[in-house]
Amino acid sequence: MSPTKSHLRRIESIVPRRARPFGGKARNLAALVRAGFPVPAAYALSGDVCREFLEEALPPEERLDVLLGYRGAEVTQARLSAIGKRVRETPLPDRLAGDLTRALETLNRAGAQAVAVRSSSNREDEDAATAAGIHSTFLDVRTPEALHDAVRGVWASLFQARVLSYLRRVTHAEETSMGVVIQAMVPADVSGVLFTVNPLTGDPGEMVVNASWGLGPSVVDGRVSPDTYRVDKASGGLRDRILGDKGRITHAKEGGGVEEEDAPADLANKPALDDARLHELFDLGLRIEAHFGSPQDVEFAVAGGAIYILQSRPVSTVSPGFSVRRPRKKGTDRHRIVWSNVNVGEALPGVATPITWSVLSNFSELGFRRAFGAVGCHVPRDAELFGNFRGRIYLNLSEFTSIASQVPGFAPRTLLSLGGGGELARLEADLDSRSSFGFFLRLPRTINRFAKENFRLGARVTAFEEDFERQRTNYRAVDLRILSPAALGKTLGDVEQLLDYAGAVMLNCYGNLLLSLVALRSVLRVLHSRHAERLERSLLTGLADVDSAIPGLALWHIAEMARSETDARELILRAAPEDLEVASLPEGPTRRALDNFIEAHGFRGAREAEIAMPRWSEDPTLLFATLRAHLAGERGDLPVDRERRQRQVRDAAARELERLLPAPASTAVRHLLSLVQRFMRLRERLRADVTEVLGMFRGVALDASRRLEAREPAIGVDAAFFLTLEELHAVLAGDQRSLASLVRRRRRQYERDQALPNPPDTFVGYPPEVPMPLPSGDALMGLAASSGRVTGRARVLVSPADAGTLVRGEIIVAPYADVGWSPLFTVAAAVVTDLGGPLSHASIVAREFGVPSVVNLKVGTQVIETGDLLEVDGDAGTVRILERSSDRASDE
Repeated sequence: MSPTKSHLRRIESIVPRRARPFGGKARNLAALVRAGFPVPAAYALSGDVCREFLEEALPPEERLDVLLGYRGAEVTQARLSAIGKRVRETPLPDRLAGDLTRALETLNRAGAQAVAVRSSSNREDEDAATAAGIHSTFLDVRTPEALHDAVRGVWASLFQARVLSYLRRVTHAEETSMGVVIQAMVPADVSGVLFTVNPLTGDPGEMVVNASWGLGPSVVDGRVSPDTYRVDKASGGLRDRILGDKGRITHAKEGGGVEEEDAPADLANKPALDDARLHELFDLGLRIEAHFGSPQDVEFAVAGGAIYILQSRPVSTVSPGFSVRRPRKKGTDRHRIVWSNVNVGEALPGVATPITWSVLSNFSELGFRRAFGAVGCHVPRDAELFGNFRGRIYLNLSEFTSIASQVPGFAPRTLLSLGGGGELARLEADLDSRSSFGFFLRLPRTINRFAKENFRLGARVTAFEEDFERQRTNYRAVDLRILSPAALGKTLGDVEQLLDYAGAVMLNCYGNLLLSLVALRSVLRVLHSRHAERLERSLLTGLADVDSAIPGLALWHIAEMARSETDARELILRAAPEDLEVASLPEGPTRRALDNFIEAHGFRGAREAEIAMPRWSEDPTLLFATLRAHLAGERGDLPVDRERRQRQVRDAAARELERLLPAPASTAVRHLLSLVQRFMRLRERLRADVTEVLGMFRGVALDASRRLEAREPAIGVDAAFFLTLEELHAVLAGDQRSLASLVRRRRRQYERDQALPNPPDTFVGYPPEVPMPLPSGDALMGLAASSGRVTGRARVLVSPADAGTLVRGEIIVAPYADVGWSPLFTVAAAVVTDLGGPLSHASIVAREFGVPSVVNLKVGTQVIETGDLLEVDGDAGTVRILERSSDRASDE
């Protein structure tokens, strides 16, 4: 091998038509240098040199083209390690060694005390590949000998199992080469990564910057939790800033190389970027994205106040189905937008995985547009209905109130009363009222459509449920494990269509529910303004056949069955709920009943809208916790008695309404009330169907994850949950790109978001950087959800895993309570949640069980402790802490 000057070139001398042998990293750096971006001086070594070196250093049977022809199991790790060792120990040809030494000396004379040596593969950073980071990088290389070692080390990194696995999928052996970039080392005070689109949500309207102290590997490799900045691209305004726990710092060590140590205490919690540097990065990001014409993943370093671009590669993993945002409306002051997750946070509390965002963002967007359309409101194409803050979904209340203002007489207070939320004064002051002219033009059509839909709604729901039963049966009959990838992809497409079908019918009912409920509330406020809310709750209780209440009632009956079956009862009482499975029970009535329960309701579970969460059929912990609480104490009220009491409450409210109604309006209002009750039942029934479809998505994702792990063992057992629908379809269609790096990055971000405290349930502009102070005093105010006043001891349940500690008669205090939690309501004295609204599923179930409930308490799980004595008033929407468990313990 006799390299020429064309093999080792100054980075700025590489022109596009001759850039391919030098690799993607060198090509992009050359483009940045020519465009005037602040890139450290660098040389690039052609991949042809690597190929020629390996041909001379290795026997034929150890060359890449031969190894790539073997199956993965035939190339052992020991063999690869031996080949890599031979590559690292083979001397470089004298001419190449001399060229590299002279390049280092040139960079030294230009002021570089050391260099960074990085791979530059032809495949590593291409748009069609996602293998960034799979090859070795060497930092703070100072001597010619260390430089020679580093170049050989980069080449040796080709001989890793994960690299060969990747190359087998994406390339032919004759196309494989490894360029090398030798770049002046930046003695970074701060390093980080800038994404010109949000890589997790796919939002093209914002940049995301991760930054930490010292050199870059700690950020890129995920060894620290960096600061995260989300910047609005339209305005340059900061949407969110999250200070990470930057407890470790990487820096150059004496004599070359790098080391990691604890960060000084004064730096760990200090922002790594000031406003000036952040603004400069924002400007650079816009320019780099415009220069390449596509979203970019940019690594940078800050030294002495100056920013340097170390590399830029395409963000090839953004999927349009992963975005919940639309193009920005001009003139929107983002600092005044009111965001809330009071209601939607109950359906999808906490951080959502990428596949869940992908599925539900489009579903919800379409659903709300249909719901607004059902009441005659026009929704602009650029309406921004949702936001993603720290991985959590929020509704844009400012946008919602503006759209709803097309309805004459609408007030923001009406929206908050339906869905919960806060900042009423801000919403009223900033209301962007829209003309009602279009609403009146559409009114005849709206009324006509509403009448037709209600006239044939029953038939439509019946037809849907018959079709749904057929498709459910077909899905359950298939063993996903034996399907070909293409067939599994078709199953995924069928599930998507079924979700759209189920969602359309459910949201039709939901739109009608909202319209009829607004009308009913208007009537009640006119008739009985002081007690309208109480009267409404009473009229909407005791509906008897609400689908979301059925699992709790069924478990009560199973518990009664277990009382008379000694072996089953003692096992349920003795074993920890998390250790029990249905198969753990002895053969008998209880086990058979639970098998039937799982068959009917096993698709449900806590956080059931999150596709990554296990269902009751997979994890029955909450079911056994409920049975245990039933069996551990005396019998509670019989369901028939509860049903009778709730029906009596409803009948009394109906009589009160009749007394208030003028005779001419009596028939119309009774019909209106009947509609509200009917739509509420239908919504709960259809919500169960939608939940079952989400369980089907989970089934496909689990099997796809199994296949991905077999293909890339390092990717993990849950990989598909960190992909979007489009990406999952591509995998099942035969796309062989490596996804390990993408999944690892998204999983890491998901875990970081989970570790962050929840932003406030309602905030203006952007969430605060630090948690809001907790309220002082013992009186807490929420929203009244289910009538009644009760006093009892608190049991704080943060997750279903805590449910085994619940004792009958305690008051459940939980961050949220979807249908997956609802069986516990049958043993609770009351239910208190941080999130939720009066129309939430938990509120409806609580009213069916006659359990007093207060929702939207915001900070209940933070200020209430297990054992506190509480008074819950489900009519006033208040919770009072009468006695602290800590005070009680100290007295004893």
